[in-house]
Amino acid sequence: MPSFSTFADRLRQRRQSRRLAALTFDAAGARAAQGAALLDDRDPGWAARIDPGSLALGDGAACVLGQLWGEYRLGLGRARVIDLSSAPTRFVSPVDLGFQAVGDLGEAAEALDYALLTRAWRDQLAARADVPEAPPRADVRGTPISTPPRNATPDPR
Repeated sequence: MPSFSTFADRLRQRRQSRRLAALTFDAAGARAAQGAALLDDRDPGWAARIDPGSLALGDGAACVLGQLWGEYRLGLGRARVIDLSSAPTRFVSPVDLGFQAVGDLGEAAEALDYALLTRAWRDQLAARADVPEAPPRADVRGTPISTPPRNATPDPR
């Protein structure tokens, strides 16, 4: 007859297998979408301050919160993901919001999750970059004010 510890080990392995199978791009995308929605609410315009090229969710300074507030842990507080007040209303996990990888499945799974999350956050940034800009500026008569391109050379005429 198998012992209780053997049974518990099998249950633990089955649970871990299910959780590993759940590390997909779709799941990471859903988590990043929740985190991005939270930032949209709490810090409008946040996406414009992120450099997608240097984004790396596994790096506390180059992750979304790190780029916004200098460091991951500081960002958790500034974005009010973690509320250290005496009576927090609810707890929202940084993992569920796509700010942090699932950490209890081993190093390889954590690295995979961070790679998937980085890609998912880049998609969130791209989606926000496609949002139409404000209408062109106009003077008091309603005439559009044109702004020359930054690297424009003057017309020699």
